[in-house]
Parts: sequence; structure tokens; C-alpha cells
Amino acid sequence: MYLIKSFSFIFILIISIYSPYKAFVEHIPVYEDTKIDINSGESINEVFSKITTLNIVNKLFLKILIRSNNLNLIQHGEYDITNKSIKDIIIAMNNGNTVTHKIKINEGITIFDLENLLDQSFLINDCSFLKCLESKYSFNEGILYPDTYYYKKGMTASSILIKSHKRLDEYLNNNINDENMNKEDILILASIIEKEAGNDEEKLKISGVFLKRLSINMKLQADPTIIYGLLPNFDGDIKKSDILNRNNKYNTYMINGLPPTPISISSLSSIDAAINGLPGEYLFFVADSPTSHYFSKTYEEHVNKIKELGLNK
Repeated sequence: MYLIKSFSFIFILIISIYSPYKAFVEHIPVYEDTKIDINSGESINEVFSKITTLNIVNKLFLKILIRSNNLNLIQHGEYDITNKSIKDIIIAMNNGNTVTHKIKINEGITIFDLENLLDQSFLINDCSFLKCLESKYSFNEGILYPDTYYYKKGMTASSILIKSHKRLDEYLNNNINDENMNKEDILILASIIEKEAGNDEEKLKISGVFLKRLSINMKLQADPTIIYGLLPNFDGDIKKSDILNRNNKYNTYMINGLPPTPISISSLSSIDAAINGLPGEYLFFVADSPTSHYFSKTYEEHVNKIKELGLNK
């Protein structure tokens, strides 16, 4: 009889504990943010006191949850707790399933754009204006491989940017077959092609135009180079005074040859066009749609097309 009463008491005790325990571990906490940062050295109680009420009973439930699931380690980092129960959260923290962020280093962006990207990211910017790179190039513009890069909150920018720079250098080394080709010139030309081209198909033709101009000592006359020289204060409008400005070292209406540095990060297709381009039959081109250009062999043909399009050049 005593044994039966003892079992009954234990059964009732278990039932009375199980229900609130189940409610606790399945509880989805309402937190002020969708993510929570766990700092190195924080205890489990310190962590969960941020997202739920930890009274004596809940601390006991938390201990039961940890021991019954062999969850004895919380790894620091940033965790997404959106619509997750207490149990799901602690399992994620035990497994180190921290949030993965991404940063897109797109073709066409400048070093100024990159600084803004880094400032808006969760990276520690220890590489402002790419000063951390041990680069063989004489400039810091346009020396990254365009791609999407993944990282954890608190990682350094240099860990991504150094990798990106090495990937670009490897690409150039693997694709430049002529030892007389200068990698810096390739990147500068590629960046102009990047900014001028309306689509990938016309990039080789645009490369041919610029290479033809260079071969006959004709000025490149590329508007995007003027714009780059006015950054970061360009107001969106190229004025006649900008075209005539001899103090802008990127003004290819005034300087001979290529500008001193690239004017952006280049896509691989633009780099390929710069590597494989040859002086072509065309000397001029003008945009005839938002995504394409009309190419001319003579200045007269070029001017006539501009008039036909109703443009003032």
C-alpha cells in the first residue's frame, strides 16, 4: 500500500512538473529583435535572461533541458531566434548555428561605393580603401574579384578583401597569355569597358574602339572617366567645364592614353574583352538605347547618328 502511494505521488509530481516544463521549452520568446548576440564567456542563465523570464522554476527547467539533451556548450556569436522555441534556440547555440551574412562586391562599383558597403555591413572595417592589401598594383581601385562573399558578424573586412584580391590576380594570371600585356593597363581598360557597355555582347567591340584610338594616339574621350575624377562629389551632370577641365587627371578628353587607375571593379566579361580585344574598324559609338550602342567608322557617320537620335554631343 505504501509503495502504491509512493508511485502515485511520484506520478502526480512528474505530471505536475511536465506540463509547465513542456510549456517552457516550447515557449517562443518575444524579443525586441530577431537576432541575439552571445558574447564569449556568457553563461546559459545570462543568455536566456535576455529573452525570457528566468525565475527559480525556469532555471530548473533550463537545467533539465540541457542535461536531458546533452547540451552542455553555448558557442558565442549571432543567432537568429525568429519564431524559435527555447529548446530550438539552445540547440542552435549548442551547435554554433550562427547567422551568416553576405556582402555583394559587384562589378561597376568604385572604391567609394565599397567603403559604403563595408560601413553598412557587420564586418569590422580594418581595410579602409583597401589599404590592408599587399598589392603588386600601383593603385587600389578595381583590384577585387566581383562576387558574393559570406561571413559571420564580427569578422574582419580584410579576411574577405584579401581573398577577393587574390582571386582577381589569379584570374588575370590564368587568362593573360601574352607576357607583353600589362595587367594594370588591362584593368584600367576593362573598367572603362565596364562603364561604357550596355550589354556583354558589345564589350569586345567597345574594346576594339578604344584600342583603335590608342593605336592612332587619339584621345579616348570616355565620359565615365570624367565622372570618376569628380568623385565623390559628382552631382550627376557632366558640364562643358568638366570636359574642358585639364586638372582632372581622369579627363580622357584632355589627357592622352589611359587614365592613371581603373574607374571601377570590372566584370570578368569586361576583363576578357580587354585581354582579347584588338583595334577594330570602328572609332566612335553612341547609345541608341538604354542597353546598346551604334558604332561608326567615321566622325561624319557618328555625327549624323547623333542628330538622328536627337542628342546634343
